[in-house]
Amino acid sequence: MAAKFLCGALFAVSAASAQTKPAAPAKPASAAKPATAAPAAKPVAPTAVAEPAKKTEPATPPKAEPAAAKAAAPQHPELIGRIREALKFGNSQQVRDALNTLSRLTEAEQRSLMTELKKTCSSSDPLVLRKMAEFIGNAPFHDLDDELAKFLQEKTNDQLFFATVGALARKKPASALPHLIKEIREQDFSKPGNRIPDELHLLAVYKDHSLQPYLMEKLIAADTYADYRSGILKYLSEATPWSETIRAQVMKIFLDEVEPLTVRGSAAYALGKAQVTEAKPKLKEALGKIEAMKSSDEKKRYTRFRMQVISSLILLKDNEVKEILYAMARDDDEIVRARAIHQIGILKIPDARELLEYKAKFDPAVRVQREAKKALNLLDGKKGAVEEPQREQ
Repeated sequence: MAAKFLCGALFAVSAASAQTKPAAPAKPASAAKPATAAPAAKPVAPTAVAEPAKKTEPATPPKAEPAAAKAAAPQHPELIGRIREALKFGNSQQVRDALNTLSRLTEAEQRSLMTELKKTCSSSDPLVLRKMAEFIGNAPFHDLDDELAKFLQEKTNDQLFFATVGALARKKPASALPHLIKEIREQDFSKPGNRIPDELHLLAVYKDHSLQPYLMEKLIAADTYADYRSGILKYLSEATPWSETIRAQVMKIFLDEVEPLTVRGSAAYALGKAQVTEAKPKLKEALGKIEAMKSSDEKKRYTRFRMQVISSLILLKDNEVKEILYAMARDDDEIVRARAIHQIGILKIPDARELLEYKAKFDPAVRVQREAKKALNLLDGKKGAVEEPQREQ
């Protein structure tokens, strides 16, 4: 049996060596050495693919790199082509959809469509122009800003006008200011409408003082609509410094109890913004009268006026009244809370941060949460926190 086993082993070894060497299986005596010296088999072990495995390692990064590069690199050639065609040949809805899609492109890709975008600015469709104004207001470049001056001259479409005002407030192109001044001078201040308060707000954003004398005449004119008088006072609060005449006139409006509360409140806030320090005692006196009111309904009627007086005093460095504003931010009435939070944001009061953070997360009213988030943005000086024209609530 041993002899048979030895013969079998010798046959296996000689067969293996026959596969690697062309020589015939001669020298049976030396065949025993390969059987005991397994080192001959060691070269086969490295073929157990240690080296090929190393070669495949660098092969994995190339697979990952194209995917990452694809996500980061511009990948919109087809989309750019579709947008270009829609701007050229699409109907109103398709053009507006294409303008909405522009936000998915990089600045360079948007610029590649400049020829089509400029042509779109001459569209006769007011819906397209409105969407175009919104795009220009948010665009990262200024190539199209002068088109907004043309949109401002459109007198029949209020929605286009409001979109243009928002875009102008962000971009402030110098080319639009002469048209804005002309528009304001042409308005009828004796009739209610929608445009004058927004135009006055925009004039304040531009920080233009040239209409200060003209608007003072309108402020004291007997036939000027009350809402426009409030708008003029808000403009004056930004158009400082004031002459002695303006200071005296605004103080007179604030003290006149026959004046509408909306107008008196705007006058109160303007006195604080213009740093009219001599108004401080009169402001505190007016606030004291409101705080002493017994009827909650009567006090509620003065909510907005009360808040504007408090804000004016805070602007005049009377920090004692801040607690009253904070108490209003905790009021059971959602409208009172929202107005108080809005005013805290406008005033950018640093020590109100914790209150605002709580309101942004946990106030039961979505409206108040939204105002608190806006206020935090204003407090942090974040871009995009452009103050829109305040409308009476």
